[in-house]
Amino acid sequence: MPNVANTQTDSESDTLASVLFFVSDSKSLSLFNMIANMSNPSSAGRNRNPGNSLPISRTNMTRKQYYTRINRLREAGLIRRSGAKFILTSLGTVIFEIHRTITLAIRNRWRLQAIDSLDSSLSAAGMPNEEKHKLISALMGDHEVIRDILLQQIGHVTVKNNYTPST
Repeated sequence: MPNVANTQTDSESDTLASVLFFVSDSKSLSLFNMIANMSNPSSAGRNRNPGNSLPISRTNMTRKQYYTRINRLREAGLIRRSGAKFILTSLGTVIFEIHRTITLAIRNRWRLQAIDSLDSSLSAAGMPNEEKHKLISALMGDHEVIRDILLQQIGHVTVKNNYTPST
């Protein structure tokens, strides 16, 4: 398996691949999202299941599908058992937030494509950074995470969550 970045070790690449694999099929991702939403204290009022456990009947999976996916998510370190329920681990919480960001980017694909299209159509050098900043802010203003990622790319923002991969 090729490394994603030169600074990743083989074990980091294998771990990344396994985490992505375990949430790659729609049923596993759906189960992961259900657990994440039930783990979120702000969603407790909306939860139809007061014990906060996840009954198999809510998943539209067979028992085997359910337990196979639960075990995979546990092996990947994304969830853990807490009493009678499953909750996200710290790694699971981070992966869930990244998943939400990816979902938001996909939902706003046309805005991202518009930014790329305008940038490439202006000149071979692209759009001046000040104009690109204005365009990104106008198109992505209500989507702070994506806006900050794009503005950080052109060096026009001090990001609260200054994510840079470790070296």
